[in-house]
Amino acid sequence: MVDGPARADFMVVSGSVPRSLCSKCTERKMPPKRKSKTESPSSSKTAKLLTPASEKSAEYEVTESRDAVTTDKVPPSNKNEVPPSNSSIAERFLSELVAPFNEEVVGLTFEKPIEYVYNPLEYAREPHEDYIRKYCNSTKDILFLGMNPGPFGMAQNGVPFGEHDSAVNFLGITGNVGKPPKEHPKRQIVGLSCPRKEVSGSRFWGLWKTLCKTPEEFFRHAFVYNHCSLVFMSETGKNITPPDMRVGMRKQIVELGDDFVCKMVKLLEVKVVVGIGKFAEQRAKKALEAAGIDGVRVVVIMHPSPINPAANKGWDQAVTKQLKDLNLLKYFKK
Repeated sequence: MVDGPARADFMVVSGSVPRSLCSKCTERKMPPKRKSKTESPSSSKTAKLLTPASEKSAEYEVTESRDAVTTDKVPPSNKNEVPPSNSSIAERFLSELVAPFNEEVVGLTFEKPIEYVYNPLEYAREPHEDYIRKYCNSTKDILFLGMNPGPFGMAQNGVPFGEHDSAVNFLGITGNVGKPPKEHPKRQIVGLSCPRKEVSGSRFWGLWKTLCKTPEEFFRHAFVYNHCSLVFMSETGKNITPPDMRVGMRKQIVELGDDFVCKMVKLLEVKVVVGIGKFAEQRAKKALEAAGIDGVRVVVIMHPSPINPAANKGWDQAVTKQLKDLNLLKYFKK
């Protein structure tokens, strides 16, 4: 369903994560835009976060544009055998996967109903990097793959399924969080202190807290990330997921996400990809097949979202059974 007029514009420039946003608005000569296949004439405002000279300041520039919404500057033979910690894996994840993703989103163009695009890998860089460095420092047999961030989870703090209580008290994540350059008044970013409960994240991490007791036990063999790390919202603040998008808009997101998944699988030497929901499972299968990556098993578990009626009838029990049937529970349950 389309909200509002035919088009709206939004541009984000990546770079250092802003610690604060100043209110000074200036008119500047805009650099040439990268062309997008989905561009078409329609006049509207563009909000652009300028790349700050330092990480402590940033400013907005508001100009007139004729583009659509645009983002500018992503089993061991012995189950008790713990892979050795290797900080270089975390640094490679950040430099070879995350940094290129942040560059690739430059120039992406989105039409209505998408009005707001958040990239938590930028404005929530500190807690996101804390998550990567704490828990992505070894190869992983299992990759749990989500779809994209929810507005009260990863969108707030850069942690996949990052419901604030789980992120802070179970995972021990810390770090400052800035702001997206164009922020919806009903979807403001408050970081790790977000008071709003994110049901999917609470259910997801609650299961592993029950089964594994500690995050270290869970991450011995597994890692969690999303197919796409961008957040999309309509003019009203409604969350828009990739399956909700028109095919043309979804294509560019799917391509970026597929590439990211393949890089993760290679870097972490993943043996099993567990799609959290059908979309993630299907994308993983198609991405790995297209890239010619063989020998990786792709399976699916139920998504914990409250909009899924089945998930509201004992999600943790249902997924525990699924993991057992998939012969994966042995990696997590003592």
